Amino acid sequence: MPAPNVQDEASVLVRRALDQHESTLIAYTAGILGGDIEKARDVVQDALLRLYLTEPDRVRENLKSWLFTVCRNRAFDILRKDHRLDLGNDEVIEAATDHELDPAQSAGQQELYEQIWRCVDRLRPNQREVVRLKFLHDCSYQEIAGITGLSIGNVGFIMHHAIKKLRELLSRDMTEEPSHTHS
Repeated sequence: MPAPNVQDEASVLVRRALDQHESTLIAYTAGILGGDIEKARDVVQDALLRLYLTEPDRVRENLKSWLFTVCRNRAFDILRKDHRLDLGNDEVIEAATDHELDPAQSAGQQELYEQIWRCVDRLRPNQREVVRLKFLHDCSYQEIAGITGLSIGNVGFIMHHAIKKLRELLSRDMTEEPSHTHS
């Protein structure tokens, strides 16, 4: 039986990447690029081209992690070139990843959700990034480690401290700010 055509296999991988990851990659990359969706699209297109040109055996098993890593590195290259290294704009990420609450859900839940993401903004950049990868982009600790270059243990450590800090910030905000809604 003849070996499968590598270019056909590369095309299948690119199609799979487009179907499964394109919108989350654009959202993730736009977050790094301060909300610039057009630049993010270009970065994702570059990543897909690189995927097509890469030996399928090298990326098949860890496609999601590979794609996020390529987009992350390219986005940071752009920021370094533009001299503005910042890790994101949550409103753009939320809009692009379509994490809208069901309209039937209460305004109170929507307010809490928004408050949580405002608190995420106040975390250290490395904490912000692991929280976003985990909760906005549904990455495993192993995938986050692959994307960020951290060890899995380090990702867990950062996540633990990020969640602890989020609880602190939320608790402080809820005791300091009088609620806008009346129960």
